[in-house]
Amino acid sequence: MLKTAFFVYGAAALVLAGALAVSVPASADDRSIVVGTAGKETDAEVYYAQDMGFFKKAGLTVEIQTLANGAAVASAVASGALQIGDSNTLSLAVARQKGLPFVIFAPGALYSSAAPTTALAVSVNGPVHTAKDLSGKILAGVSLGGLDQLSLEAWLDKNGGDSAASKYVELTPGQMAAALERGTVAAASLPDPQLDAAVTDGTVRIIGNNYDSIAKTFMVTGWFATSDWLAKNPDVAKRYAAAMAETADWANANHDRAAEILLKYTKIDTRKSHVRFANRLSAAIVQPVLDAGAQYKMLDKSVALADLISIR
Repeated sequence: MLKTAFFVYGAAALVLAGALAVSVPASADDRSIVVGTAGKETDAEVYYAQDMGFFKKAGLTVEIQTLANGAAVASAVASGALQIGDSNTLSLAVARQKGLPFVIFAPGALYSSAAPTTALAVSVNGPVHTAKDLSGKILAGVSLGGLDQLSLEAWLDKNGGDSAASKYVELTPGQMAAALERGTVAAASLPDPQLDAAVTDGTVRIIGNNYDSIAKTFMVTGWFATSDWLAKNPDVAKRYAAAMAETADWANANHDRAAEILLKYTKIDTRKSHVRFANRLSAAIVQPVLDAGAQYKMLDKSVALADLISIR
């Protein structure tokens, strides 16, 4: 089965860099940085850190650029228009494999089977109850060739289905519940807060935790920069990672306040935040994604963990 890569770079990165017209720090000693995020709840740490003063406490001046998706963020980082960005772990590994010098230096959102924030949802009155019922059907995720497709394929195979017999399409979380109701797709990897809302209003039901098929715990997203920028700005990177660690601890303990900040910056309205964040980068929370990606040939070869992450 042909896997569709999540990132497209090259000339597109240069076009995007010009369109953003953002400033690049003048020197390695400059603690003013421009950070890119796709604006989803899994990318929201940057908003929390800004609003709660954690960046200021770390001695950083941060300008936030909210872009369309992780691919746009990565393109901007690759071209130098942004210094730091956030994207999903698998897509960053794919980019690294393609020769882009991305390095994850601070952890982001964390998936935990004990408190899942993404689940495999189907229409509440539909015929799908098991993995076998999805044979030959269309399944939706937020990205082709990304963590959602990987988790869907692995879940099908581990639960009696056949990943090669199914088809995969890309939908935004806001489109998924309606697509399930219409029967356009048979199942969807639906994240919070849309998952919580759709279950609450009786639109969908959950038939499994597809992310469990990657691992019971793993890092969904990470904060990254180019290896060149990290080598020239070790102090700024260390301060940023420290701010993210403090932000993770705060966000994990203050779900109601985090939801207010998320609404302020993104207009995403949720009663309380659902996503949990890792406060320390480690091999243990990244390696499962690389292993599963290689197994399902979303990575042509196993990406060396030491090349992808930098623990400071």
